[in-house]
This record gives sequence, C-alpha cells and structure tokens, in this order.
Amino acid sequence: MKRIIVTSMLTVVVLVGFGFLSSTTAGERIEYRAKHCNVNTKFEAVEVGDEPGHVIYLSEAKGIGVRIEGTPDGPYKLDLKGSGDYRSDGTGTNKGYAKVTYPDGSFYYLQWSDGTVKAGHAYGTSVYFGGTGRFEGMTGGEKFDCILLGDRFVCDVDAWIELP
Repeated sequence: MKRIIVTSMLTVVVLVGFGFLSSTTAGERIEYRAKHCNVNTKFEAVEVGDEPGHVIYLSEAKGIGVRIEGTPDGPYKLDLKGSGDYRSDGTGTNKGYAKVTYPDGSFYYLQWSDGTVKAGHAYGTSVYFGGTGRFEGMTGGEKFDCILLGDRFVCDVDAWIELP
C-alpha cells in the first residue's frame, strides 16, 4: 500500500512537472510577461573622440528569465551579445542577439535592432527565430524595457510565440 501511494505521488509530480516545463502545443499562440535579470560578463567601450563621453561598445551578458503572467513555462536562461552607441547625457542606441534556452534543451534566438537608451532605460523590440525542439518553426517577438544598473540590467518583457 505504501509503495502504491509513493508511486502515485511520484507520477503526479512527474506529470505536473512535465506539463509545466512543456506546456506548448502545435498551433498554439503563447503570450506572456516575463522578468529578465542579467549581468554583463564582458563590456568593452571605446571613446569615439568627437565629444566627451561618447562611446561605442561591445558586450556579453548572461541572465535568467521567468514568466510572471500568461502562459506558464519553466524559467529559461539568456546568453546575450550586443553593441551600442552611448553619449554622455545617457542617451544612445543598442542592438544585438540572444539565445534563450529552456530546461528541456529547446531554444530559440532573438534579435533586437532598435534599442533606445534614455533616462536609465533601454527599450525596444525583438524578433524571435531559429527555434529548436518544441520551438522548431516558431515565430514571435517581444517588447522590452530594461532598467540599467551598471553591470546589471533588469528587463520587463511582453512577448508572444506562435508555434506552427
């Protein structure tokens, strides 16, 4: 009897866990809000020289994303590579790519090319592409608003994914 109860409990845990991590199905449109917490692992700035404080940069960052509203799914990791052009008044532009990887190994890429920096925020849109595993053939995108905190940045993301 004890073995049946333990087996039943384990089955429920596995099924619930699998459903949480793999809650996507073909033809589904997934909409969600997420929070991304990131840290720069590399940041190389070069002074342009045309005006004080004007720099161009290359950066790499790592982070984690968690869905906070909408279609649930497990947390995911972010590997970002970007470049930008910043002025001493705190304004600028940025663009780059990221790989978004879920616990089951499925991943997709995102590209942002219209990032704007102003008043301590970086905001813009991204396009999703190149999905693998359960994201193969997907389309999607996001709007992001990131608070810049030195070598760290926290982003609010409104996203959608459409599966084939």
